[in-house]
Amino acid sequence: MTSCSAPVRRPCKSGLSPDGTHWIHPRYPFFLPVHVLSRVFRGKFVAGLKRRFQQRQLTFTGSLKPLENEKAFRSFLRPLFRQNWVVYAKPPFGGPHHVLGYLARYTHRVAITNHRLVAFENDQVTFRWKDYAHGNKKRNMTLSSQEFLRRFLLHVLPRGFVRIRSFGFLANRRRTLLLPLCQRLLADYPTPHTPAVIISSPTQPSCFRCPKCSTPMLIVEQLSALTTCHRTPWRPRLDSS
Repeated sequence: MTSCSAPVRRPCKSGLSPDGTHWIHPRYPFFLPVHVLSRVFRGKFVAGLKRRFQQRQLTFTGSLKPLENEKAFRSFLRPLFRQNWVVYAKPPFGGPHHVLGYLARYTHRVAITNHRLVAFENDQVTFRWKDYAHGNKKRNMTLSSQEFLRRFLLHVLPRGFVRIRSFGFLANRRRTLLLPLCQRLLADYPTPHTPAVIISSPTQPSCFRCPKCSTPMLIVEQLSALTTCHRTPWRPRLDSS
């Protein structure tokens, strides 16, 4: 029987403070609190609707025609703040390296790669695609050249949009100054205490380590088949109350 005490994990780094004097560490070991994120998204979304309404860029038809009146539109938006909006967030599957690999497929590639193009004959384009609904089977699809170009251009960003935009200390105009500052502040920050490695003597067996935190595990008791057979079987306690 073994036991171990795993060290407390420190929360991930958050970023440089606004005054640039220290590195901010979050209180919790996650990137964004989901409930706060849902409220921020709700506020941003409703603010965008109000802005579009003032710019007269919203079109109301059918049963929504009365919302063209500003008073009616504001009355329509007011109950939205009384409801909790759902924002879907979950931890990454494989860690930061897998997240970067996933994003790189969208930021540094085009809509379709050359090896997926099968043929171009009689103004028809044939390409391979993956059918996720049927076990990720690879199938061929043939489209007219006009329809293929239409679908391809759906992946082209509108004018003024960019694929990657850096903010904070990674912004192009500021990273020359702020990156060395971040590195200096991180170097000055004390590293978390790591447990000392226990080196077993030649007369003692090698210690076991926790598969989660690699902390040496202490032997509390050794049980053999003989001792376990003669032990009184465990029974649940029945309280009189």
